[in-house]
Amino acid sequence: MNARFWKRWGGFFFILPWVVGFFLFTIGPLIASAHYSLLDWDMLAAPRNVGLQNYRDLFVNPDFTWSLWRTALYALMAVPVTMLGSLLVAMLLNQKVPGITIFRTVYYLPAVTSGVAMMILWKLLFRPDTGPVDWALTKTGVYGALMAHWIPGFTLHGGFHFQWFPLLDAQPGWLSSPDWALQTMVLLSVWGLGSGMIIYLAGLQGIPDHLYEAAELDGSGAWGKFINVTIPMLTPTIFFNLIMNTIGAFQAFDQAYILSSGLGGPSRSLLMYVLLAYNTAFKFLKIGPAAAMAWVLFFIILALTAINFYVGKKWVHYD
Repeated sequence: MNARFWKRWGGFFFILPWVVGFFLFTIGPLIASAHYSLLDWDMLAAPRNVGLQNYRDLFVNPDFTWSLWRTALYALMAVPVTMLGSLLVAMLLNQKVPGITIFRTVYYLPAVTSGVAMMILWKLLFRPDTGPVDWALTKTGVYGALMAHWIPGFTLHGGFHFQWFPLLDAQPGWLSSPDWALQTMVLLSVWGLGSGMIIYLAGLQGIPDHLYEAAELDGSGAWGKFINVTIPMLTPTIFFNLIMNTIGAFQAFDQAYILSSGLGGPSRSLLMYVLLAYNTAFKFLKIGPAAAMAWVLFFIILALTAINFYVGKKWVHYD
């Protein structure tokens, strides 16, 4: 092999391990799951082709509808909370103050720590009655506070076990209460806002200073510069985080698995869609329905992403 050969093909040899791994561990399982979704197979007996029956059975399965609703509810709460929290922290960490790199490192650390270990720790912190969180809120007089008398407790009826403001009247029970388990899981999702924060921070630092100077000449204050300069220039970053957070919220699994010990309780309040698919496959050994659920989730996320791209044309500025 001469130098001309290596100059032309050398790069392909370097990326060959990644290409092989991509086909073996991504494309291969993708094709296999599409095939399994058409089978009645329990991993013990010989598989039997049932066509689209697994898909038809999903839409008459109450657990499927329930888990999809709970996952959508979680996404509706977790995505805005995480995005606003990430943006707020990024703006604070974009200030030019001494030691700012230390603060940036500290806020990013949760993004690189083990999610399983942190969920176990949070589960202990939110343990009802004897957990440190309940102890601190009781000692500081938050429970039964004045706010409990004027914040109304709206309940979403229909057995969905969800209340908007049940806190402050008494100990909510956190993960042991079906009315509060999902909100607690949303609260814990804020712990991982470091990933979004670092992307917002990169976007903020890419905004040219002369735009802020021009806004100052026009008489804009801090709020005016935020609304008229920061937000418009940051819309591509906001759009990217919106897409990634939405996908991540609909794929929530490890939080629900650890916080509910894999059962989705209490009263199925943490029965997320991916947790149901996991239990269907590896607890009840129904590989076909689980693979069908995975493909339904794929098309739901694909549809949401397409809608976001369509709507994004009206508010995302790439100039």
